[in-house]
Amino acid sequence: MAMVPFTLSRIIFNTTHSVQHIILKEVNGLRHFPIQIGDAEAGAIYRRAMKRYHQRPLTHDLIDRVVAGMGGTLKAVEICDLKEHTYYANLVIETADGQVRIDARPSDAIALLVGNNVDLLVDDTRVLEAMFGEGEAP
Repeated sequence: MAMVPFTLSRIIFNTTHSVQHIILKEVNGLRHFPIQIGDAEAGAIYRRAMKRYHQRPLTHDLIDRVVAGMGGTLKAVEICDLKEHTYYANLVIETADGQVRIDARPSDAIALLVGNNVDLLVDDTRVLEAMFGEGEAP
């Protein structure tokens, strides 16, 4: 499984619909793609990217605290699969016993990513080739 580095390029808010989009862009390439997310997830990603935190922990802040409280560190987010127009993601957490991968919605994983400044990796075979075809750029 070859993992390609990507970055969160943009959050697109649509005020007339409850479906929002994030755009992921290849770090050293031309490929990019959107993922549809909900209002709450888009808001969480935006707040964390802008470093706007509440006095009490919101859900993604709580997850950060739980991982840290259990001695773990978020190391990366992987967009690891694309099935029937649905993306799948993993949180890669480093623990004293080694790395653990936790299944997560991409929107939640990316909210945790922007709050922790970690790598975003996309599976070249299962996701990118499925979208763009082998060796093609959009």
